[in-house]
Amino acid sequence: MNAASPDEDLATPAPLSFDQKAVQLRRIQTGDESYGEGSPGAQGVRFYLDQMLEEAVKRALPGSDRPHRTPVPLLISLSGYSPLTTILAYELLRPERLLVISSEETQASIDVIGDYLVAPGRLRQSDFMHRSCTPTDPHGIYRIVKEELDQPHGQDREQPYAIIDITGGRKVMSAAAALAAWQLKLDLCYIESAYDPERRQPLPGSDRLMLLGNPTAVFGEQEMDAALQLFASGAFGAARERYDNLRNSLSEPGRARFMRALADLYEAWCDLDLDSVPARIEAVELVMLNERHEIRPETADLVEGQLEFLRRLAQRDRDSFVVCFYVLGRHYQGVGRRDFAALLFYRTIEDCLAARLEQRADGFSCHRPDYRLLADDVGRLEEEYVALLASLGKPTLRLPDNVSFLNGAALLNLLNDELVASAEIKGKKGISGLEWMGSVRNKSVLAHGLNPIDAEECEALQRKSQTVLRAYRTTRDAGQDLSDLCQSLRFIQTDH
Repeated sequence: MNAASPDEDLATPAPLSFDQKAVQLRRIQTGDESYGEGSPGAQGVRFYLDQMLEEAVKRALPGSDRPHRTPVPLLISLSGYSPLTTILAYELLRPERLLVISSEETQASIDVIGDYLVAPGRLRQSDFMHRSCTPTDPHGIYRIVKEELDQPHGQDREQPYAIIDITGGRKVMSAAAALAAWQLKLDLCYIESAYDPERRQPLPGSDRLMLLGNPTAVFGEQEMDAALQLFASGAFGAARERYDNLRNSLSEPGRARFMRALADLYEAWCDLDLDSVPARIEAVELVMLNERHEIRPETADLVEGQLEFLRRLAQRDRDSFVVCFYVLGRHYQGVGRRDFAALLFYRTIEDCLAARLEQRADGFSCHRPDYRLLADDVGRLEEEYVALLASLGKPTLRLPDNVSFLNGAALLNLLNDELVASAEIKGKKGISGLEWMGSVRNKSVLAHGLNPIDAEECEALQRKSQTVLRAYRTTRDAGQDLSDLCQSLRFIQTDH
C-alpha cells in the first residue's frame, strides 16, 4: 500500500451537504449526537440556526410569495415551542420591526428569537417587541395587535402595513389572529413545509412563505353580498363605503371598484346633485374601461345608456328632467319611501304641464308668463280661465302670475292642447282629479302637511304621473316607449 502524501494528510474535510446536515440534525434531536449544552431540542435549534438557516432561506425564497409592499414595516409573529418559524419568517420578509406574541408556556422561545435577531444587520433592540397572551382569548390577541398598530412611529400617523405570521401559534391563537387581521385589514402569512410523518416535524429545506392576504379576500363574496343588499335598498352612500373597503382588500377588486363608482354616481343622481354628475360619470367610465372583464356585457350596455341620459340631465335638458322625476319616484316607491316618491310623481305631472305650455310659444315662461305669447285675445283667455276656476270652486279674478300644477292643466284645456285628452285631464272632471292629487301631495310632511303618504295614495300618484308623462312624450314624438325607457334607467340590481 502506498503511503499517503503530506498533502492528503493536511486536506480539509469536504463540507457537509444540506441533506447531510439534515441527517445530523435528526441525530442531535434524538440525542444520538450532541451540539453543545441543553436539551436535544435546544441543541437542534442551535445547530439549525448555525449550520442550516442560511441555506434554508436560499431554498425558500424562489417559491415564496412576496408582499405587495417592501420593506415590510411590521411583522407580527405567533410563536410556539419552536422559535424557528418566526426566525424563518423574519429572514424571508426582513421587516423593519417585529412583534412576537407567545403564551406563557412558550416564553423560552422568545430568548432564542431575541438572541438571534437582535444583532447588527438585523433588528435593533427597540425594534424587537414581545408580548404574552392567553391562547384561548381572541380578544386579548386583538388588543395586543391593535395597540401595536396604534403606536406612532416616525412621522407616519397612519396604520402601518403589517403582516401577521400565524405559523407558530396554537390553532386557537391562529384563528384569533385571523379575526384580528380581518378587522384591522392586515395580511396573513404562513410557512408551508413538507412534513415528516415519522418524526412529526417539517422537513428542513422544504419551506416556503405563503401570503394569505387579508381574510376579506377569502370571505369577499359574503361582503360583496352585504354591500349589494345596501345598494339594492337605495343606501348608496353606505354601499359606497362598503365597496370602498372591499376594493382596498380584495385580491381581485374589479367588481368592487365598479360598484363603488356606480354607487357614487347613483347617490348624486338620487340627490339631483347635477354639478357632481359629470365627474362621477367619468369615474364610472374609467372603471368600466379598466375592469371590463368583470362586468357582464348586458350590464355594461345598460350602464352606458344611463350615462348618456345623465349627461343630458346634467346639461338641464327639460325632457330628461321630467323622465328623471318619474324614474326616481319609482325608485323611492320601490324602497318604501313613499313621501319622496309622491313628491317626485307630483313634480313629474307639474313639469310635464309646464313644459308643454312653454313649448307652445317661444319665450313663454311659467314663472313669468306673458299670455300674449299664448293667445291672440288675452282678455278672452282670462274670462274663460276665471269661469273655469270658479266652476272648480277656486274663484279668481285674473290669470295666474305664476303657472303651477292646477292652473297649468286649466290653461292647456282652454288652449285645446292635444295633451289633455291623452293625459286624461280634459274638462272639469279631469282637472278635479288632478286637484285630488295635489291635496294628497300637500298633506305630506315633505310639502305642507304632517301626515305620511300611504301605499294606495302613492300608487294613485304613480299611475297618474305615468299617464301624463306618456302623453307628454307623445307630443314630443319621443319614439322610445316609456316603459322600455324607464326599465333602462332602473338602478341595476347586480354587481356583475
